[in-house]
Amino acid sequence: MKITKELIERYHQGQCSPEEQDIVEQWLDSDEVEMSFPENADLNAMEDKGWKKISSRYHIPEPLEPRKVVKLYNYRIILQFAACIMLVLSTFFYVNTKLKNENHNPTLAYKEVKTLKGQKLSVSLPDGTIVWMNAESILRFPVSFKGHLRELEFSGEAYFNVAKDRSKPFVIHTAKTKVQVLGTRFNLRALVAETATSVVVEEGKVQFSGNSGKQQQILTANNRGVFGTDASGAFSMKTELVHAGKYTAWKNNELLFDNLTMDEVAQVLERWYNVKITINRPELRKERYTGSFNNPALSQVLESMGFAVKFNYKQHGQGFVLY
Repeated sequence: MKITKELIERYHQGQCSPEEQDIVEQWLDSDEVEMSFPENADLNAMEDKGWKKISSRYHIPEPLEPRKVVKLYNYRIILQFAACIMLVLSTFFYVNTKLKNENHNPTLAYKEVKTLKGQKLSVSLPDGTIVWMNAESILRFPVSFKGHLRELEFSGEAYFNVAKDRSKPFVIHTAKTKVQVLGTRFNLRALVAETATSVVVEEGKVQFSGNSGKQQQILTANNRGVFGTDASGAFSMKTELVHAGKYTAWKNNELLFDNLTMDEVAQVLERWYNVKITINRPELRKERYTGSFNNPALSQVLESMGFAVKFNYKQHGQGFVLY
């Protein structure tokens, strides 16, 4: 086979067949190379002794680095395919993780409603439950009930008319207790200023317990449960049979006093009318009073009490002094 410029260029570019490669390499090792070297051939890739002979004879400078042709198109296809696979997998794991987080760790938006002294308010919850809030109460609940429970937080006094949903119990958390129902009507009193928490059931059943779960009672209509501390300071739960209407009358603006001391009466009046009541006579503090009023003015209440318990009163700004 004749050595041509084209053959040597193919050898240089790595495009020779095995037979052609052997012929060129034999030619390069022979002395014939000096006589038969084709004019103007491209020798940049020759690295053996034949190249040295030819480059020195024909004054061709030695290349800094031999050129080697590497076929990359297959690798490009593989890399592009791998990149597509990684993109698909990354998207899958991102979406899957996001869905899991939403299902198992939902970030709930909450709403908080407060009432001040002298204020009452009716609130509708997302499930249809109606809550009548008495003065100085705080209700915190999610804008939508998700999961297996309808949970909320409460302090103060409120009457709950809970929408029935047997698949999703309704749970109220107070500072010291937990109330759980499926659908019922009851009054919950958990005032910050009082040490005891009480529940009075008007209709249905209520599970009433301390936060530890050790003290627990099932209350039915006209049952009152009271959770507090006994003489030793230990938490205790007691129940009694009552007339539920007496404990829920406040939501209809009926003011009831059932054998309360005047100190206790003063606290009720302060919450109901948003005023300050001061009792100047020490013996008057322990006097007891029973009475009822339907949406009364404060002056009407004080006049009636003063007649029954024998005291006078005077007003100082937003406060009243009993003497």
